[in-house]
Amino acid sequence: MASGPESGSSSVHSINISAQNGASVNTPIMTGNTIGAIHYHTVPSPAASQHTSPSSGHDFLKTHKTALETRMGNLRPILSALEHLGVLSGEDREEVDFKTTPTKKNEALLTMIIKKGQTAQEQFYQALKKADPLLVEDLEG
Repeated sequence: MASGPESGSSSVHSINISAQNGASVNTPIMTGNTIGAIHYHTVPSPAASQHTSPSSGHDFLKTHKTALETRMGNLRPILSALEHLGVLSGEDREEVDFKTTPTKKNEALLTMIIKKGQTAQEQFYQALKKADPLLVEDLEG
């Protein structure tokens, strides 16, 4: 496959396309008959970096951990979902249940989830959204 000027005459122009999510991409437009490599690159958009709502369980926990410690209510559906998914063991659940106050139970659960990593944090976030959608909506504002 020829890839240089010897394969024909052409010119390459670049246009910038912006998406509704704020991302933009420079896209080459070729004219002529040159066969060769086309290089694409993404240009970050200021709008994309100004996204304020959490995009993942990790971001949600990082942003709202303190509020979650005091505001989470009934943990049973969350604990059941996380145990069913294999995020928590029976021993983990007992450790949370053993705590004497709701705030201490919440703190214990959140500490475990954070230590287990981003996948566990995302699964916690999804379980919380299902169990208490109004709390999540309020925190995400």
